[in-house]
Amino acid sequence: MNALQSSSRQQPPPAVRLAQVSHVYGARETAVTALKDITWDFTPGTFTAVMGPSGSGKTTFLQCAAGLLEPTSGSVFLGSNRLNGMTEKKLAILRRDLIGFVFQAFNLIPALTAAENITLPLRLARRGVDQAWTNELAKRAGIANRLGHRPHELSGGQQQRVAICRALITRPQVLCADEPTGALDKTASRAVLSVLREAVNDLGQTVIMVTHDPVAAAIADHVLFLVDGRITDMMDAPDPERVAATVTRLAGED
Repeated sequence: MNALQSSSRQQPPPAVRLAQVSHVYGARETAVTALKDITWDFTPGTFTAVMGPSGSGKTTFLQCAAGLLEPTSGSVFLGSNRLNGMTEKKLAILRRDLIGFVFQAFNLIPALTAAENITLPLRLARRGVDQAWTNELAKRAGIANRLGHRPHELSGGQQQRVAICRALITRPQVLCADEPTGALDKTASRAVLSVLREAVNDLGQTVIMVTHDPVAAAIADHVLFLVDGRITDMMDAPDPERVAATVTRLAGED
């Protein structure tokens, strides 16, 4: 292959692309602008943390990126799929198949075992359960010996790792995590973050994570900092001290 042929090869689209995205809650006198003209590409197979002062628009940013919230203006793409204007049915199918979700609350079904919670998205989609893949995810998450247990028999960290496995069971294009360690102690948080990091390193997963914790953010490849609905800073190869210093500085400027 010559250089011209190589350079002309089409590059894969971003895993997620936000193009001039804004979102406004309310109208007229009560209108609150949560996001302001944000454009950002998330490269496939990377881990991005999103941080910012309270009220900076982090959760709205994640919800727009995940197709949970339609922006007031601008466009959101998941791969080559433009989410704006999709019918709710098509959007629901796309979210089910291509996006994994992890929240601060584990949202496990109390009556189901860990294994049943993990494979629930497949059963809801009437897809066959890949037992080998289920076992692989559970092994990676360190819960292989807990698959027969129900949520009340698991620690908080174990429940969150079940939730991560559930998010990954459909092999999504992107995993969106909103404060996944917010309800966990330091040890449990470290285990959960390790699972997310390995999903990127070993499985090629794309992860977008909102967090308030500089230690959590430091495991990402990049950190985006939001203030008043805008991306004001970006950090590559972050470490906890630099992340904390940037958050403190931005909070002081807010």
